[in-house]
Amino acid sequence: MAIDGSTIAAILTGILALVGAVTTAWMSGLNQQRVDARRSRKALARSSAPLLIASWDLHNWLFDILEETAYSPKRCAAYGDGWPSDFTSYLFGQYFAGVHIIRETTQFFAHIQGGRAGQLKKLLWKIQDEFVSMHYERRENTSLRWSERRILEVQEAMTKAEGSDGSLRAMRWIEFREKYTEDTAFREVFKPCEDEFQKIIYRRFKYLYSTNEEWKDEGNPSTKPNDKITEIEKKRRHDEEKEIEEERGKDPANIVVVIPDHRARRLQHLLSDLVELLDEESGMKFNRPVRRCSMVVSKRALAFGTAPNFVEISTDHVRIPCDCQDPDHDKTGCNWKRKDFEHRQLKDGNGNAFGGGGASHWEPQRSSFVPDESKFRRKATDNADQC
Repeated sequence: MAIDGSTIAAILTGILALVGAVTTAWMSGLNQQRVDARRSRKALARSSAPLLIASWDLHNWLFDILEETAYSPKRCAAYGDGWPSDFTSYLFGQYFAGVHIIRETTQFFAHIQGGRAGQLKKLLWKIQDEFVSMHYERRENTSLRWSERRILEVQEAMTKAEGSDGSLRAMRWIEFREKYTEDTAFREVFKPCEDEFQKIIYRRFKYLYSTNEEWKDEGNPSTKPNDKITEIEKKRRHDEEKEIEEERGKDPANIVVVIPDHRARRLQHLLSDLVELLDEESGMKFNRPVRRCSMVVSKRALAFGTAPNFVEISTDHVRIPCDCQDPDHDKTGCNWKRKDFEHRQLKDGNGNAFGGGGASHWEPQRSSFVPDESKFRRKATDNADQC
């Protein structure tokens, strides 16, 4: 049966109409994706600044605790028993809230692909993994570890909505102090981290006053006479000293005091990466010094034995493994190969590592601002081990 011209014309018209409808729908969807992407990029730019400030505050606080060259008898005496636990907790909470806000306002980075935004997603995941990871050796496996549950509790408690549009912000310091003082359950969420940090500070003071002859006459401020401390503090000190002696007994020829701060050091470096990346993403030009604590530590402060991936620097010192974006390119930095830890090498849909070869790094745009670090650090004493 022959098909006349009018039938053919009708069929072609129908096909063209269908193609037009599909094309219109596709273009409409594409335009909507572009609108959503622009909206998410604007939200990312807005929420990057608060997270940048929170990250810098925490990275700087950790640097002051971890960088041994910044210590002196006068500084130790000024801090006495150590850094205030409540403010340390606030800085961690402020960072967790900042991450929560940037994810919520960008709908978990929906429609944002490639470039620095893609690297930001990976870096935030790496920092999250460092908080929760149990891939390390001996007590480093659990020291300063945050569970996913505790992180989420802090994020929800320290994120506030305000204004008619329900804009999100992190809890401020005065608000935190009030809740920390009045809410026992809230305070208990931070307690494991606070206890671990006080252990690190107590042990660092003990290590410094044990290994520097000229310090010994100054008197360790963290070892107050028993009549000057409470019964709870006496028990805590007794338990800590007992643990220190047990650890020394496993390798008495080499160990002075074990300082379980490796996770904190890696976090300090990863937060330094985050500050630099967020500064580029937000266009804020933060113009504050980004300082990285040394990853080279004395073997006398390590748990007995060392893991295979520790880099031997000398007969007395090793470098703690780290997968940050180290600015040193001459094989002296802690990650000059630009490789993530094996358990952090993210895969794409084809099973290939993001960034190629397991790397997930960007090349930061170094600003012309170069801080005079002599203003921020004290020189190490002549006989002090570099840490």
